Amino acid sequence: MRYTGKSFCISMVFLLAVSTAHAQGVLTGSGEASGNVGFSNLKGADSNRHVTFGGAALYNLSPIAGVGFEYHFAPMGSLTEDGVTATGHMQLFGGVARFSLTNSSRVIPYAVVAAGGSSLHAAASAGNVTVSASQNGFYFGFGGGASIYAGNNWGIRPEFRYVREHFNSTTIQGIFVDSFGQNDYQGSIAVFYQFGGKSSSKS
Repeated sequence: MRYTGKSFCISMVFLLAVSTAHAQGVLTGSGEASGNVGFSNLKGADSNRHVTFGGAALYNLSPIAGVGFEYHFAPMGSLTEDGVTATGHMQLFGGVARFSLTNSSRVIPYAVVAAGGSSLHAAASAGNVTVSASQNGFYFGFGGGASIYAGNNWGIRPEFRYVREHFNSTTIQGIFVDSFGQNDYQGSIAVFYQFGGKSSSKS
Protein backbone atom coordinates (compact mmCIF):
# COMPACT_ATOMS: atom_id res chain seq x y z
CA MET A 1 0.00 0.00 0.00
CA ARG A 2 2.85 2.37 0.87
CA TYR A 3 4.57 1.49 -2.42
CA THR A 4 1.38 2.23 -4.33
CA GLY A 5 1.12 5.63 -2.65
CA LYS A 6 4.72 6.50 -3.55
CA SER A 7 4.19 5.43 -7.16
CA PHE A 8 1.09 7.60 -7.40
CA CYS A 9 2.95 10.65 -6.02
CA ILE A 10 5.83 10.12 -8.47
CA SER A 11 3.35 9.85 -11.35
CA MET A 12 1.66 13.08 -10.28
CA VAL A 13 4.99 14.94 -10.15
CA PHE A 14 5.89 13.62 -13.60
CA LEU A 15 2.57 14.74 -15.06
CA LEU A 16 2.97 18.18 -13.53
CA ALA A 17 6.43 18.50 -15.08
CA VAL A 18 5.19 17.42 -18.49
CA SER A 19 2.15 19.70 -18.31
CA THR A 20 4.38 22.73 -17.87
CA ALA A 21 5.50 22.39 -21.48
CA HIS A 22 2.36 20.87 -23.03
CA ALA A 23 -0.95 22.31 -21.85
CA GLN A 24 -3.72 24.46 -23.24
CA GLY A 25 -6.30 24.44 -20.45
CA VAL A 26 -10.06 24.47 -20.93
CA LEU A 27 -11.16 25.97 -24.26
CA THR A 28 -14.51 27.64 -24.87
CA GLY A 29 -16.71 25.46 -27.05
CA SER A 30 -14.60 22.35 -26.58
CA GLY A 31 -15.96 18.88 -25.95
CA GLU A 32 -14.60 16.38 -23.50
CA ALA A 33 -14.80 12.64 -22.88
CA SER A 34 -13.49 10.86 -19.80
CA GLY A 35 -13.42 7.50 -18.11
CA ASN A 36 -12.73 6.86 -14.45
CA VAL A 37 -12.03 4.22 -11.87
CA GLY A 38 -12.53 4.76 -8.16
CA PHE A 39 -13.72 3.60 -4.77
CA SER A 40 -16.68 4.11 -2.47
CA ASN A 41 -17.42 3.70 1.24
CA LEU A 42 -20.39 1.44 0.42
CA LYS A 43 -20.12 -2.29 1.08
CA GLY A 44 -21.55 -4.93 -1.24
CA ALA A 45 -23.48 -8.13 -0.65
CA ASP A 46 -20.24 -9.78 0.45
CA SER A 47 -19.56 -7.00 3.01
CA ASN A 48 -16.56 -5.82 0.97
CA ARG A 49 -15.89 -2.54 -0.81
CA HIS A 50 -15.48 -2.78 -4.58
CA VAL A 51 -13.81 -0.78 -7.34
CA THR A 52 -16.24 1.47 -9.23
CA PHE A 53 -16.25 2.57 -12.88
CA GLY A 54 -17.72 5.46 -14.81
CA GLY A 55 -17.54 7.94 -17.64
CA ALA A 56 -18.70 11.39 -18.66
CA ALA A 57 -19.12 13.65 -21.69
CA LEU A 58 -19.12 17.43 -21.28
CA TYR A 59 -19.37 20.59 -23.33
CA ASN A 60 -17.33 23.55 -22.07
CA LEU A 61 -19.45 26.70 -22.24
CA SER A 62 -16.40 28.74 -21.22
CA PRO A 63 -13.01 28.17 -19.56
CA ILE A 64 -14.91 28.34 -16.24
CA ALA A 65 -18.08 26.26 -16.74
CA GLY A 66 -18.89 22.96 -18.44
CA VAL A 67 -22.07 20.85 -18.52
CA GLY A 68 -22.80 17.32 -19.65
CA PHE A 69 -23.82 13.78 -18.73
CA GLU A 70 -22.25 11.09 -16.55
CA TYR A 71 -22.60 7.39 -15.76
CA HIS A 72 -21.43 5.50 -12.68
CA PHE A 73 -21.38 1.71 -12.16
CA ALA A 74 -20.75 0.18 -8.74
CA PRO A 75 -20.49 -3.63 -8.41
CA MET A 76 -21.93 -4.88 -5.13
CA GLY A 77 -20.16 -8.24 -5.12
CA SER A 78 -21.68 -11.66 -4.57
CA LEU A 79 -22.46 -13.92 -1.63
CA THR A 80 -23.27 -17.65 -1.58
CA GLU A 81 -25.08 -19.29 1.33
CA ASP A 82 -26.99 -22.58 1.48
CA GLY A 83 -26.68 -23.04 -2.28
CA VAL A 84 -28.12 -19.60 -3.07
CA THR A 85 -25.89 -16.97 -4.73
CA ALA A 86 -26.84 -13.31 -4.39
CA THR A 87 -25.31 -10.57 -6.56
CA GLY A 88 -26.00 -6.91 -7.11
CA HIS A 89 -24.89 -3.62 -8.60
CA MET A 90 -25.82 0.06 -8.51
CA GLN A 91 -25.98 2.52 -11.40
CA LEU A 92 -26.13 6.33 -11.40
CA PHE A 93 -26.86 8.33 -14.56
CA GLY A 94 -27.57 12.04 -14.87
CA GLY A 95 -26.35 15.55 -15.51
CA VAL A 96 -23.12 17.08 -14.26
CA ALA A 97 -21.74 20.62 -14.12
CA ARG A 98 -18.09 21.50 -13.48
CA PHE A 99 -16.83 24.95 -12.45
CA SER A 100 -13.12 25.73 -12.77
CA LEU A 101 -11.69 27.80 -9.91
CA THR A 102 -8.82 29.23 -12.00
CA ASN A 103 -8.08 29.76 -15.70
CA SER A 104 -4.65 28.15 -15.53
CA SER A 105 -3.52 26.11 -18.52
CA ARG A 106 -1.76 23.45 -16.44
CA VAL A 107 -3.44 22.48 -13.15
CA ILE A 108 -7.07 23.53 -12.78
CA PRO A 109 -8.88 22.95 -9.47
CA TYR A 110 -12.65 22.75 -9.82
CA ALA A 111 -15.97 22.20 -8.06
CA VAL A 112 -18.56 19.77 -9.40
CA VAL A 113 -22.28 19.17 -8.86
CA ALA A 114 -24.39 16.34 -10.26
CA ALA A 115 -27.92 14.94 -10.09
CA GLY A 116 -29.95 12.26 -11.86
CA GLY A 117 -31.44 8.80 -11.60
CA SER A 118 -30.29 5.83 -9.53
CA SER A 119 -30.93 2.12 -9.92
CA LEU A 120 -30.16 -0.72 -7.54
CA HIS A 121 -30.30 -4.22 -9.03
CA ALA A 122 -30.13 -7.52 -7.14
CA ALA A 123 -30.37 -11.13 -8.27
CA ALA A 124 -30.46 -14.49 -6.51
CA SER A 125 -29.87 -17.85 -8.16
CA ALA A 126 -30.18 -21.44 -6.99
CA GLY A 127 -29.52 -24.15 -9.54
CA ASN A 128 -31.33 -23.22 -12.76
CA VAL A 129 -33.65 -20.72 -11.06
CA THR A 130 -32.77 -17.01 -11.04
CA VAL A 131 -34.84 -14.23 -9.52
CA SER A 132 -33.96 -10.56 -10.04
CA ALA A 133 -35.34 -7.23 -8.86
CA SER A 134 -34.62 -3.53 -9.21
CA GLN A 135 -35.31 -0.48 -7.08
CA ASN A 136 -35.10 2.95 -8.72
CA GLY A 137 -34.72 6.48 -7.39
CA PHE A 138 -32.51 9.54 -7.70
CA TYR A 139 -29.21 10.98 -6.55
CA PHE A 140 -27.48 14.31 -6.08
CA GLY A 141 -23.89 15.07 -5.19
CA PHE A 142 -21.13 17.63 -5.03
CA GLY A 143 -17.38 17.69 -4.61
CA GLY A 144 -14.19 18.83 -6.24
CA GLY A 145 -10.89 17.86 -7.79
CA ALA A 146 -8.23 19.05 -10.19
CA SER A 147 -7.66 18.69 -13.92
CA ILE A 148 -3.95 18.00 -14.46
CA TYR A 149 -2.89 18.32 -18.10
CA ALA A 150 -0.29 15.81 -19.24
CA GLY A 151 -0.47 16.85 -22.90
CA ASN A 152 -1.94 19.52 -25.12
CA ASN A 153 -5.48 18.22 -24.72
CA TRP A 154 -5.47 15.32 -22.27
CA GLY A 155 -4.62 14.55 -18.68
CA ILE A 156 -5.79 13.01 -15.41
CA ARG A 157 -8.38 14.19 -12.93
CA PRO A 158 -8.40 13.10 -9.26
CA GLU A 159 -11.79 13.84 -7.68
CA PHE A 160 -13.69 13.38 -4.42
CA ARG A 161 -17.47 13.59 -4.01
CA TYR A 162 -20.25 13.28 -1.49
CA VAL A 163 -23.32 11.64 -3.08
CA ARG A 164 -26.76 11.14 -1.55
CA GLU A 165 -28.66 8.25 -3.13
CA HIS A 166 -32.37 7.66 -2.59
CA PHE A 167 -34.34 4.60 -3.70
CA ASN A 168 -38.14 4.70 -3.93
CA SER A 169 -40.49 2.21 -2.29
CA THR A 170 -41.78 -0.50 -4.62
CA THR A 171 -43.46 -3.89 -4.69
CA ILE A 172 -41.28 -6.75 -5.93
CA GLN A 173 -43.05 -10.06 -6.59
CA GLY A 174 -45.80 -9.17 -4.11
CA ILE A 175 -43.35 -8.05 -1.41
CA PHE A 176 -43.35 -4.38 -0.40
CA VAL A 177 -39.86 -2.85 -0.24
CA ASP A 178 -39.65 0.43 1.65
CA SER A 179 -37.76 3.48 0.36
CA PHE A 180 -34.33 4.24 1.78
CA GLY A 181 -31.39 6.58 1.32
CA GLN A 182 -27.66 6.28 1.79
CA ASN A 183 -24.57 8.49 1.97
CA ASP A 184 -21.92 7.60 -0.58
CA TYR A 185 -18.39 9.03 -0.37
CA GLN A 186 -16.60 8.52 -3.67
CA GLY A 187 -13.01 9.02 -4.77
CA SER A 188 -11.85 8.50 -8.35
CA ILE A 189 -9.13 9.05 -10.92
CA ALA A 190 -10.24 9.89 -14.46
CA VAL A 191 -8.39 10.14 -17.75
CA PHE A 192 -9.88 12.87 -19.94
CA TYR A 193 -9.51 13.98 -23.55
CA GLN A 194 -10.52 17.44 -24.80
CA PHE A 195 -11.28 18.21 -28.44
CA GLY A 196 -12.32 21.24 -30.49
CA GLY A 197 -12.97 24.65 -29.03
CA LYS A 198 -11.69 28.16 -29.48
CA SER A 199 -8.16 28.86 -28.26
CA SER A 200 -7.27 31.93 -26.27
CA SER A 201 -4.02 33.31 -24.94
CA LYS A 202 -3.14 32.14 -21.45
CA SER A 203 -0.24 32.65 -19.14
